[in-house]
Amino acid sequence: MELRFLGGASEIGSLGLVIRDQGRTVLCDYGMTPTDPPAYPIPAPTNVDLAVLSHAHLDHSGMTPLLSRLPKARLAATPVTLAVADLLTRDALKVARLNGYQPAYSPHDIAGLHAQAVAVERHGTFRHHGIEIEFTPAGHIPGASMMLYRGERDVLFTGDLQTHATHLVGAAEPLECDVLVMESTYAGREHPDRRETERRFRDRVAATVERGGKVIVPAFAVGRAQEVLMTLAASGFETYLDGMARAVNSVYLSAPEYLADGKRFRRALEGVHVVEHPGDRKRALREADVIVTTGGMLDGGPVLYYIGELYPDANSSIFLTGYQVEGSNGRQLMDTGTLTVDETVVRPACEVEKFDFSAHAGHTDLVQFARATRARTVVLMHGDQREALRDDLAPHADVVVPANGEAFTV
Repeated sequence: MELRFLGGASEIGSLGLVIRDQGRTVLCDYGMTPTDPPAYPIPAPTNVDLAVLSHAHLDHSGMTPLLSRLPKARLAATPVTLAVADLLTRDALKVARLNGYQPAYSPHDIAGLHAQAVAVERHGTFRHHGIEIEFTPAGHIPGASMMLYRGERDVLFTGDLQTHATHLVGAAEPLECDVLVMESTYAGREHPDRRETERRFRDRVAATVERGGKVIVPAFAVGRAQEVLMTLAASGFETYLDGMARAVNSVYLSAPEYLADGKRFRRALEGVHVVEHPGDRKRALREADVIVTTGGMLDGGPVLYYIGELYPDANSSIFLTGYQVEGSNGRQLMDTGTLTVDETVVRPACEVEKFDFSAHAGHTDLVQFARATRARTVVLMHGDQREALRDDLAPHADVVVPANGEAFTV
């Protein structure tokens, strides 16, 4: 059995894994990195028999529309993943055009992909031309799946992994396999206690509101915005939501079986004011205690409007809740205390703080998960500090730390 990464082996982004086994070719994820300019993986082989998508985030799904051009490939994913990936790839196309980049694909490609895509329910098994793949929840976000490929050797591809339950989704459970292909985003790093993080977040929101300020919470539209809203539920704050998270919420509400508690999620949204029109943003600035808005790395979206209005206010706050990639506006804010708004570098007077709302497993969780699968071979991907994880796993398994484009056998 031969494996080859098209991207995402030694970096967090543009993930794509090709498995060749018994005359069949399977592609696991096919993403892009939404940097400025975007980064893309190695082109997919033309003889892909089946593509599977672990979840909808662009670093996993962003190049899947190109699969519609391949002669045989079909895409399989959960219905929630397919619906949200459709939203995100269409938005990525719009962003490319707005920023003057040559789009990697067309609306026709997106439509063609979803016309031939196959929805597989969680815990479902998909069979196609002799290929058998079992889907099982990966935690992380609603609809996210691990895929167990049944072939010459059983290969478990984790996608992005969360081994602790959150407000939004349950925890991933390990499956026994021969080969484990596991993400390593937080290799060498641990997360603080989630309940303590959420308590501190609510306390800092309350402190901002008490001194007469407003809180801007930049949040990824898929997963993170919903976790933040559920964390704030029943706290009594006037909360406004702006950006693509509104459409994602609609997808999640239509598929409550993919949530930890669909009724609780619906109740959490009942008290949230949704920004439907540009005029609503002025109302949010007047009335809100908290504004949860895209984009999560401050590179675009409604968040820049709100920051542009509030950055001189020392009573207000910007609370970051996610990873800020190198080169992003959010990373600039963390490293230098400045950010760029309308092509002007400003230094916000408001308080800036970061909270760890990560949807990825930490180092110890990854070690425990890998050992529980009893895999004899562990392939580490999607991380920039894989060596720390390799050192802890090596006594129990053969650990492979591949490079992009490198073909290797397992």
